[in-house]
Amino acid sequence: MEKVNTHIKMKSFRWSCRVGLFALAMTVLVMVSCKSKEETEPIIEEPEPEELVLPDTLKVISYNILEGMKNDKANNYNKFVEWIKSQEPDILALQEVNGFNQRDLEKLAKRYGHNYVITNLKSTDNYPVALTSKYPIESRRRITLHVSHGAIFARLKDTDLNIVVTHFWPQAYWKTVGDNLGNDYRLQEAKVVLDSTIRKFTEEKEWIFMGDFNSVSRRDYDPAVTTNNYWATDEIMGAGYIDAIHYLHGYKEDGSAKYDFQYPGRRIDFIFGTEPVLKRVTKAMPIYDEFTKVYSDHPPMMFHLLL
Repeated sequence: MEKVNTHIKMKSFRWSCRVGLFALAMTVLVMVSCKSKEETEPIIEEPEPEELVLPDTLKVISYNILEGMKNDKANNYNKFVEWIKSQEPDILALQEVNGFNQRDLEKLAKRYGHNYVITNLKSTDNYPVALTSKYPIESRRRITLHVSHGAIFARLKDTDLNIVVTHFWPQAYWKTVGDNLGNDYRLQEAKVVLDSTIRKFTEEKEWIFMGDFNSVSRRDYDPAVTTNNYWATDEIMGAGYIDAIHYLHGYKEDGSAKYDFQYPGRRIDFIFGTEPVLKRVTKAMPIYDEFTKVYSDHPPMMFHLLL
């Protein structure tokens, strides 16, 4: 019986040795193969990404793209991309980015040369806002509570420039059709966004606040025209903001408005800035051309800022 056990042990030992030798041989073979591959295939080093230098003049556009640029969706957004390329904005603030998640918008933005994207998706809303940029932008806050379509608060990297994009409630009602509390809601939204940004960081002086406010400015109208749809813009201007177009072109409140551009209908889209920013603005106007006449019900707003 002892001989049998000894024989079994010897057989098991020989088998273990064979397995070990086989494993060793395979390891050596793989190492030789890898070495051979390294010797025959040169290592290709990835080029260092080109460092972006901020331009002397920053071009900013704010644009409500009408339910995710639905009028160009069947064309794979080719016309939209072509138009953005022709405008060459450094920063693009978007409203109604319907149907796009972060990844989708990143893919679209790359097509027009913007590698930096911030989205603000809300589970209870289909009309989100977004920011895309040619230059690095840092998200500081996404505002979603007590507002309809939310807001994004960001900063242009390596600068003191704060950027806020929003889209206020569009309807005449708030909670119930016929309650006529839409202006109350827009006023609430203005306060929520202001309290979360410029009023919270009072020591910071450089601010841009833009988007579709679904409100009008009393400075676009004769002083005799009264409406409570001024409430939201009055609140915004009371926080220290000035409309860029008014800053450069004057306004009807003092009879000085002389706009050398076309504007269809009443204006509810604005780019506001604080005075330290607007002192460096060289151009501010809506863009109304063959593309914008067809592809959205809002003309985009644009301005140029010296950095």
